[in-house]
Amino acid sequence: MVTKKTSSTTKKRSAAAKSGSKKSASHNVTYQSFKVASDAGVFFKPRVTKQTFYWSALLLFIIIMQLIIIAMNVNATISLDNLR
Repeated sequence: MVTKKTSSTTKKRSAAAKSGSKKSASHNVTYQSFKVASDAGVFFKPRVTKQTFYWSALLLFIIIMQLIIIAMNVNATISLDNLR
């Protein structure tokens, strides 16, 4: 005859886990009203930083690459027109 063993440790653990979750849910939460932030100053202040040079270099690189691509496209079109 086969009988099942019942362990009492699992029941104790589940009961402890349930009671712990009830304690954490009982915390009172206080809400604070929003406060007006202080003036941060002028947003569009023209100033030159390191990032200005990085963006300028990137823009220059993109323009040069686009000019190279356009020149290659024009050369390919001219050479294909000469074959006809």
